Amino acid sequence: MRLFALFFTLVSAVSAAPIQETFVNEVYDLEKLSENVYSFIAPQSDSGVVQGNCTFIIGEESVLVFDTGQFPSLAKRMVADIQRITPKPVRFIVNSHWHFDHNWGNAVFREAYPSVAIISTKFTRELIASEGPKVLSKQAAVNSQQAADLRKLIADGKFSDGRPISDESKRSLKRSADTLEHINAELPLTVNTPPNVAFEKELTLNLGKREVKVLWLGRANTAGDAVLWLPDAKLLLAGDTVVYPAPFAFGSYISEWPATLHKMIDLQPATIVPGHGPVMHDTAYMQTIAEIFQELSTQARAAVAQKLSFEDIRKKISADDFAKRLPGGSAEKNPFFSTFLYGAVDRAYQEATGKLKPENED
Repeated sequence: MRLFALFFTLVSAVSAAPIQETFVNEVYDLEKLSENVYSFIAPQSDSGVVQGNCTFIIGEESVLVFDTGQFPSLAKRMVADIQRITPKPVRFIVNSHWHFDHNWGNAVFREAYPSVAIISTKFTRELIASEGPKVLSKQAAVNSQQAADLRKLIADGKFSDGRPISDESKRSLKRSADTLEHINAELPLTVNTPPNVAFEKELTLNLGKREVKVLWLGRANTAGDAVLWLPDAKLLLAGDTVVYPAPFAFGSYISEWPATLHKMIDLQPATIVPGHGPVMHDTAYMQTIAEIFQELSTQARAAVAQKLSFEDIRKKISADDFAKRLPGGSAEKNPFFSTFLYGAVDRAYQEATGKLKPENED
């Protein structure tokens, strides 16, 4: 997701995440999921700036990489890890969607493997091509300004509404400012690299005695979400159709998301790699978020039918009811819940009124 679109909505929540010693562009956990399948699992963000999970699958002849992250320095480490594990070439990259924490590593992989095919839905390819240069042109300045604003908050000792800032919150705000300034060094190294192969609903790729299926199952987090199904391992790579401990919902399709999730659940995966968060081994979380999306959509339609205003709808929808079903059991203990609910209610309202904005403008 675009950093500048995501960051400020997370500031109020990051204090719930433990402060880490390394920055988000410096670390991942390399997990072996099954024979010749590995994931680079990103840590939970402690700053509001995120890195997506990435996975690689090895066949007898070649390798497929699903998502490449957003930081070139981290992508280079991924390439080195892949080359350490296998000499086989990366012939395919799949970009799950257009948000840049999942595809700004493309150029690094193409430099290492010049003939690699980068694959996505047509929608994703078009938005990476159109939005990437615009974001890159302004992101350093946006990061610097946000960092300065955060440091001013710390110095003032109070939020804009007059609430005092606790020492814990000051530490979190400082961590966010430090992170924004730190990752600016990545931007001059970033080359926006759109996919060069587009598919519509399904694409089967052969890695050499190992077939993978790239699927578009419907609109969810974006209009172009691609997921990957590896039948021999019953492995589902979900991208940001599944994000733990709470979904990202800005620019999303709340009323359609449940149907897409249920198609994924029907595959009966044994292992699920979300776009962010730990590897899962059952579909319980997916079922929960599908139910929440459905209920949000139903409540928004009912409220619009009663001619309630957007602010009335925000007050009417019970945050506590949804939060208790997500990890942590409450909004206070789930560091990303407030971000999820803000975006989800906004989009559900847009859908209910028939005035859905283009997702790259949301």
